[in-house]
Amino acid sequence: MAVYTNIGRSALESFLTHYKTGALKSYEPVAAGINNSNYLLETDSGRYILTLIEDFSPGREALPYITALMDRLNIASLPCPRILNDKDGGKIGVLSGKPALLLSFLEGSAPAPITPAHCAALGDCLARMHKAGQNFALKRPNPWSLPRLLQRKDDYLSYADRFAPGLSKKLLPVIERLQKKWPENLPTGHIHADLFPDNTLFQGERLTGIIDFYLAGEDFLAYDLAICVNAWCFDDEKTFNTEKYTALLNAYQAVLPLTDADKKSLQILHQGAALRFLMSRLAERFNRPQEALVTPHDPNEYLQKLDYHLEHDIRCETGAA
Repeated sequence: MAVYTNIGRSALESFLTHYKTGALKSYEPVAAGINNSNYLLETDSGRYILTLIEDFSPGREALPYITALMDRLNIASLPCPRILNDKDGGKIGVLSGKPALLLSFLEGSAPAPITPAHCAALGDCLARMHKAGQNFALKRPNPWSLPRLLQRKDDYLSYADRFAPGLSKKLLPVIERLQKKWPENLPTGHIHADLFPDNTLFQGERLTGIIDFYLAGEDFLAYDLAICVNAWCFDDEKTFNTEKYTALLNAYQAVLPLTDADKKSLQILHQGAALRFLMSRLAERFNRPQEALVTPHDPNEYLQKLDYHLEHDIRCETGAA
């Protein structure tokens, strides 16, 4: 459960006096998320999500960027939570000494099992998000871009050997090749960077919510697509589902066509996206703050996905792109 900061009712009621929510009826922790504390609130005016930004949250230093980006997506009618303003017009409050956001409640749940229709809805929404972010003035270069992460490759290789002795010898040539061949001039924009199924909400096959923008930043748009391919288009670690991939890619391109350079780079982007989450899961296992109460994700999933992309070029095998 991602609740690191416990809040008392009186403190919460005092916090809500700064908002036009009416009286607090009830509240409960939300068993979701990794880096922040989340609560579901019931008030006289409806339900809300309260998020406390923890000290180790990756979005803590970039809250003005994150809140402004979410506002922009809301204006573009994309299904992300609306951040409530307080009575003074501010978006970032303070509760229990932590930055706090009060968010609109979105109906729905993470999709399970994932179908091609879910993937199509995601592809359409992802492309519309990318379009809505065009000409957005605030800047946040992706802190978890692959080139930046690979500046610390020695740390990740050390974690790899702690996870599986000898794994660093397998990963080092992959890292060196990706460093050498990583694209430089693909279309860039504001990306979600963590759009896994558990960061979406669906009602049936209708996408009702995109949440958790704390890793958002500027990077290649097609890299965001590659992250989604890895997260949504495998039936398990080794079984790639071409129907899901085709649905995702076609829906994306119906809104925002990939450039020829994007298409040529997809295989290396798939590999890099798999390596990025393999590395973060290794760090989550071996370099996690002690106060983080979350069970680490299994690095094996993304090790298997990396192996798949090293052995297969899904552009050729599916005929997509």
